[in-house]
Amino acid sequence: MTALLRRRLPLLAALALPARAAQALEERAATQFLFGQTADGGRGEMACSAFKAWGPDADGIFVVVVPDGQDIRVALMRAGEDGAPQVVAGPVAVEPLTIDPLWSCLIDIDDLAPLGGQRVIAVRLSNSYTSTGRSTSTEALHLLVRDGTALRPIFASLLRAAHSETGPRGQRTGWERRWRVVPVGSRPGGMPDLVVRDVRNNAPVSRHRWTGEAYAPPVFDRTPPLGPG
Repeated sequence: MTALLRRRLPLLAALALPARAAQALEERAATQFLFGQTADGGRGEMACSAFKAWGPDADGIFVVVVPDGQDIRVALMRAGEDGAPQVVAGPVAVEPLTIDPLWSCLIDIDDLAPLGGQRVIAVRLSNSYTSTGRSTSTEALHLLVRDGTALRPIFASLLRAAHSETGPRGQRTGWERRWRVVPVGSRPGGMPDLVVRDVRNNAPVSRHRWTGEAYAPPVFDRTPPLGPG
C-alpha cells in the first residue's frame, strides 16, 4: 500500500501507517486534550480540527491542530504507555493568515515532501466570514518545523482569497485570486527559498529567503494583489 501511494504521489511523503499504529492515538482523545489547553478550554469539538500521522511509520506521531480563539494551536502527539494522549513537541499558537477574523474554518494537514531534507508540518487553513452585505473567504498555508520538544512557525502565505459585497444599488460585485508556493534553489543541508506566484500568469508576487531559523519577511515584486486588479 505504501509503495502504491509513493508511485501515485511522487511529490508527497508517504505517511500511511499500519492499521494498528494508526489506532495507537485516538483522534477524539487527542483533539479534546488539545482543546483543553485553549483559551475557551475543553470544548472537545471535532469541527475545525485536524489530525494526521506525521513522520516515519515507527514513530507513531500525529499532528493535531485545533482553533484557539483567533489563533490555531498545533502539537505533535503520540499515545503514552497508558494510551492517553502525550505531547512530544509543542503546542504552539499560530496566528492564521486571513482577511477577516477566524469565523467558519476548515483545517487540513498537507503531505509535503521534505524541504531541504527537513520534514515540515504543513497546515492548510480555510476560513469564511460573512457579515451584512459582504463576505470573504481565504485559504492559507502555514509551515512549521520541529525543534526538539518545540514547534517553530517558519512560513505563511495566502493560497486563495475571495471577496464579494452588495453595492448601494443592490448589485453584487466581487473578486477571487489564487497563488501557489514554489521552492527555488537549494543549499547543501539547507532549506530552499520560496517564491509565491500568481496562478493566473505565473508571475512572482513575493520572495521568501531562508535565514537558518525561518523565512525572512517577504520581498514583494509588486503590491500584494488583493482585490479585483
